[in-house]
Order: sequence, then structure tokens, then C-alpha cells
Amino acid sequence: MPAGEQIPRHDDRERTIVVGVDGSQQARLAVKWASDEARRRDATLEVIHAQIGEPEHLPGWYEEDASGVAPGQAVVDDAVALVATRHPSLAVRGQVAEWPTSLVLTSASRSADLLVVGARGRGGFSGLLLGSVSDQCTQYAHCPVAVVRSEPDDPIYRTAEPRIVVGIDGSSGSTRALRWALDEARTRSASVEAVFAWHYPSIRALVTAPFTGYEEAARQVVESAVSEASQWAPEVQFSASDRVDPTVPALLDACTGAELLVLGSRGHGGFLDALLGSVAHQCAHHAPCSVVVVRPHLDEGDAASGGSAP
Repeated sequence: MPAGEQIPRHDDRERTIVVGVDGSQQARLAVKWASDEARRRDATLEVIHAQIGEPEHLPGWYEEDASGVAPGQAVVDDAVALVATRHPSLAVRGQVAEWPTSLVLTSASRSADLLVVGARGRGGFSGLLLGSVSDQCTQYAHCPVAVVRSEPDDPIYRTAEPRIVVGIDGSSGSTRALRWALDEARTRSASVEAVFAWHYPSIRALVTAPFTGYEEAARQVVESAVSEASQWAPEVQFSASDRVDPTVPALLDACTGAELLVLGSRGHGGFLDALLGSVAHQCAHHAPCSVVVVRPHLDEGDAASGGSAP
């Protein structure tokens, strides 16, 4: 399929992509990315501005006394106009809500195929302490979440061979991420590179655990991914490898020059990951490209990987 063409639809269900906007430059990047994705997937784009109080970032054309439009509505209207300029035939609708942003977006994700947010909105030090909107969405949304970090029109993504990197670890969340990456590769005519990062245990751990089996386990994870890809999307160019490196640095290095980094919402972690920051959380903050965290849809019934809105 040539790059930029729509995916053929095999059902009558309306596909919906939700994008959160706040008038910031990061939100404009998210709108561009989301509109391109909606065009590829023949989906309806829903633009949502949710915030208690007036937005900090208003369009340059906005004049409160002259326009007669509420500030929040102006932010939505400006985003819708950007979509109309970029993809005139795309179905788009806007919504304004005076509620906490993360609560509105996670609620909207219940009926969405994808939720798109900018890497940082209002941000600041308080955002780092309290948890940004993107952090909340990647933890609690009911569908996959795209955290847009890069400019979709950057020449690097126009001239380079399209490539998607996906992190794998043999878990069910990893399999979900792999399948999402393969489906996305179809829409972009891209290749997929799966990476399993692992490292030997510390010397202290070797006292209680044998120093054997790690290479074999890594080989099995990689072979399983190759088998999954050949069955799920045999037409997609695919490669898989393991790296003896800490997970986050290995993934950040692998996705340099890639269009996307795709991760499962949870691997084999637990409470310690929640305290120290999960792989998905760290990659969403530091990756050089946009990141998709593949959370299960609400109707999948995966209680182990799901979550409730805060």
C-alpha cells in the first residue's frame, strides 16, 4: 500500500481518534499527528479542550471582546481549522468541557480507537510533581495512547525509510504492542523492528540464582516475536533482536530516526516499577520520536493490564 493511503475498511463501525488540545505548540503537533493518523485509518477526529478555568494559550487571532467566542471554544476552533487546512475531507468534531483534562480524556478514551496527547502541555515543575496529562492518560486510558514528541512534517520522516520500533518482553502486553505496531506499519508502509533488552543479574543476585538460561530465554522471546509477526502481518518487513543493555537506554537508542516507538502498557513489572517509573513512562518522556503506549481497549476485559480513571 503506498504511503499516505487509507486502510481498507472491513466493517461499518465508526473509528474515532481523540486528541486533547490546550492551545500550546505541543498540542498543535498532536493535532497534526492525530489528523494524519485519522486520514490513514479513515477515522473521525474528535478534538477536545478540557480545563477548569481559562486556557493559558490562545490563538493569535482571538480577541475576547471582538470575537464573541469563549476562550476554550477558540482553542478548539483553531485546532479544527488546522485540521481542515491539512485534510479538508476529514470528518472532525470539537468539544469543550470545564473539567479536569485527564479525567475528560480518559473518559473519552472509552469509545475511542486511539487517544493522542502532546508530550507536554501546561507542564512545569508542578506537572512533574503531580503527574502531567500525558502521564495520567498513559496510565489510565481505555485504549492505546500516542504521546506526540516530534514534528510530523520533519524532513527526517519524509526522506528516511519508514520504521517503527516496538519493545518486546514476552508478556501479553508486549504481544498487544507488537500487533498494534504491525497494523500501524501497514498504514505507513513501514518496517517494524522489535527489540528485547535484558541484562545479567547483579553479583548479589547470583548468590541465590544460577548464571544460566538468560541467553536461551532471550532467544525464545525473539523467536516468539518473529513467529507472531509472520502470522499476524506476513507482508510487513520485520526484524527482531535482543540487546544486553538496560531496557530504557536500549529502546531509546533503537528508536533514533524511527517514526514511532511502540510499547505495551505493562510488562512483567509490579509495584517497584510504579515507584521507580515504568519503561513506558520513561520512554514517553525521553524518546526522540513519538511514543504509543498500547493499553487494552475497554472491551478486551484485560483486568491485569487495565485501569480506572483517577
